[in-house]
Amino acid sequence: MNVIFTYNSGRERRMTRAEAEVLQLLGHGRYEAQAVSAPSPAPAPSAATAPVAQEPALAPDGTAPAAPPSVPMDELDGLDAAALHALAKERGVKVHHNAGADKVRAALRDAALAN
Repeated sequence: MNVIFTYNSGRERRMTRAEAEVLQLLGHGRYEAQAVSAPSPAPAPSAATAPVAQEPALAPDGTAPAAPPSVPMDELDGLDAAALHALAKERGVKVHHNAGADKVRAALRDAALAN
């Protein structure tokens, strides 16, 4: 059972009754004897407000289009080496783990052109 413990400074904190009793015995404040109810769960979205999934349009040759890259290629210059390595890993581009930012950018651009 959770209670609200009020410290001597006036700060309030929700905690178990056992913790509150210990803090009160140590002289750090007082707790309220009434139980604190758990917050009610958020209501489930109704059918009218739920997002509708749309199927992607097919390419002219009848195949599904490739997923767009998560970062446009012109924004690669603004990323640091760690972010570029993470992006390369996400896209399946293999680069040496010690490669600098310029080499990773070049590998990402080459992979994008190959696709």
